[in-house]
Amino acid sequence: MRDLIVLSDFHLGRGKNRETGRYWALEAFFYDQDLLGFVQWLIAQPHAVADPPLVIFNGDTFDLLRVEPEDDAQGHAHPPDYLTPTSAARILAQILDGHPTFVQAVATALCADLPVLFLPGNHDIELQWPIVQAVVRDAVALAVDGLGQPGQATTERLLKFHPWFYHEPGRAWIEHGCQYDPENAFAWHLRGALDDVSAEDTEVDQPLGNFFQRYLYNSFGPITFMVPSSRANLRYGRWLLLNNPKVLIRAATKQLPFAIRWLRRLALKKLLPPATLPDVHQKELHELAEQSGLGESLLRIEELKELRGDVVTTVELLARNLVRALGIAVVASMALAGLWFLGIAVIQNSSHGYASQTAWFMALTLCFAAAMTGGATLLLLRDSPKPEPSPLPQAAGRVAALLQVPLVVFGHTHDEAVNRLPDTATPSWYYNTGTWIAVFTHDVLLPRDTVQYTFLRIRGTAAELLHWKPERGGAVEVVLLDE
Repeated sequence: MRDLIVLSDFHLGRGKNRETGRYWALEAFFYDQDLLGFVQWLIAQPHAVADPPLVIFNGDTFDLLRVEPEDDAQGHAHPPDYLTPTSAARILAQILDGHPTFVQAVATALCADLPVLFLPGNHDIELQWPIVQAVVRDAVALAVDGLGQPGQATTERLLKFHPWFYHEPGRAWIEHGCQYDPENAFAWHLRGALDDVSAEDTEVDQPLGNFFQRYLYNSFGPITFMVPSSRANLRYGRWLLLNNPKVLIRAATKQLPFAIRWLRRLALKKLLPPATLPDVHQKELHELAEQSGLGESLLRIEELKELRGDVVTTVELLARNLVRALGIAVVASMALAGLWFLGIAVIQNSSHGYASQTAWFMALTLCFAAAMTGGATLLLLRDSPKPEPSPLPQAAGRVAALLQVPLVVFGHTHDEAVNRLPDTATPSWYYNTGTWIAVFTHDVLLPRDTVQYTFLRIRGTAAELLHWKPERGGAVEVVLLDE
């Protein structure tokens, strides 16, 4: 029972552009030096047992979706196609090249005998491919060599990749958690055996959130945080409308390729090749169930995935909401027009002189303008509806009950969380490790920093949700309130 240190959702982009000396426009992770300081602090800490702790990067460590547009042969910028093993390896090499201190931090951990494990998330699902893993191994091995230790041997021994989860029986289940989010779940997420796959094949099974990130949200340009749900994106869109509408206008003018991609994906959904992703996924799933010893339990966990957020369902929902909104707008417009013309008729048929009628007309105009402005302001500033309960804690409860583990750990949402899980035979807890980048998702006023540097420390079967404080050179407990 070595200590476990769990971190997630770094979303490393291409980092610093060596040619310009500036960060790439879509970069959101600027905390490489803080991570190196964290690793050095972690190495110096006493641990519960003699074995050094296992450091787990629990998904979305790298962001292969949030990538700058590339120029095609005609010089037109467009979002990169969905990734093949070769193109994913190329982009990840660029990411590591732009984040040398991150690579040094991982190498520093390995040189101190701290094993490091990478799990995939929905933004770096490509980590399952051996050619992509090799890029990480080679970069870290080179950094280990620079620190005076044999890089290849060290990474071979201490740097690991798992395709889905980390499980210690009777202790903990750790995975990214996107599979329980309807907007970000893959139908066939195990794809490590696809050595040679086309972009069209991988595009078939892209969650709605991934699709929007690549073809819509990236067009917003430089922002230093990410929003992992449509509800958070609506709040951010409203904030942009009030504070920086130019960003929305610029994004709207560039969305013809996005619309074409949307229609193309709908067509691809119906033309799925019969022997690619589904067959590979099922084969790997049953092999993993046997190798892990989980058997039928793993197949039942696989059935917990949420796939309600597909494009067709979303289009139908948007269409219904649009029709309802248009109906309300038409009725409201007709009512306002009727009142307007009624007021004009009353003014024109009054016995007042021209000057008085003009004054009444101006007053009527100002009243209508004030009413419309006030109504629009109320619509923009009204409180968001109470969000539905997150599906992740519910899924964690079912995993805990299936596997009889006291700790279930996810990331993905960017909101750190601690929940006591009901309906389990033994006391069990759900933890979410939040993120190391700025957040724009929390509506509650909390005493918190914009960047939390959150991590989970597991000792035995007990866990502490902490955040690293670079200015203090230590860690403190995360502040969470009962809501």
